[in-house]
Amino acid sequence: MNRREALKKLGLSFGVVITSPVLFHASCAKKSTTHFFNELELQLLIETSDMIIPGTNELPKASDVGVAEYIDHYVADIVEDDEQKNLKSFMEKYMGAINTEKPIEYWVTNTFSADWDTRDQWHDEINNFEKSTKQGRKGELSDEIAIFALLTNLKSLMIRAYRGSELVGEQYLAYDPIPGRQVGCIDLEEATGGRIWSL
Repeated sequence: MNRREALKKLGLSFGVVITSPVLFHASCAKKSTTHFFNELELQLLIETSDMIIPGTNELPKASDVGVAEYIDHYVADIVEDDEQKNLKSFMEKYMGAINTEKPIEYWVTNTFSADWDTRDQWHDEINNFEKSTKQGRKGELSDEIAIFALLTNLKSLMIRAYRGSELVGEQYLAYDPIPGRQVGCIDLEEATGGRIWSL
C-alpha cells in the first residue's frame, strides 16, 4: 500500500470516529464550568477578586477580565497536589467563615490591614503547618490564618491574571507585540506614557 492510500484510510477512520453518535451525545451533556473550584467557590472567588481589584472609571474590575476563571484553570492545571489540597481546605474555611457579621469585605480587609508583627506570626504558623504536612504529620491552622494564607496566595495570582489578560495588557498597559528595541536611558513617561509593560 502506498502512502496516499494509507492517508486516505486513516482519514476515513477519523471520519467514522468523529461522526460517532456517542460523541455527539457526550458533547450535548451539561458540562461543569469550573475546573478546580466548585460553582459556589468560584462565585466567592469572583466576588473576592472584585474586592481586591475593584477597577475604576478608567480600568476594568477583576471579574470583567476573568481573573477568577484564570485562577480556577491555573490551580487545576499547574498547582501541585499537596498545594491543591491546602487551597481546597482553606477555601472551605473561608466559605464557612463568611456570614452577616463577617462578610467578604471583613476578611479581605482583615487580611491586608493586619500589622507586620501579626503577619510575621501568621507566616511562621503557615510555614510550620506546611512543614508538618510535608512530613506526613497532621497540622492545623485557625480559620483566620488559613484565610490569610488563601487570600495572600490568591492576591498574587489575581494580579498576575489581571495584568496578563488581553484587555488590560493591550489596552491599559504599555504593549508592544514585537518587543526588542533598545532605546537607551529615557524615562518611563517618555517611553510608555508612564504605563508599565504588559509583558
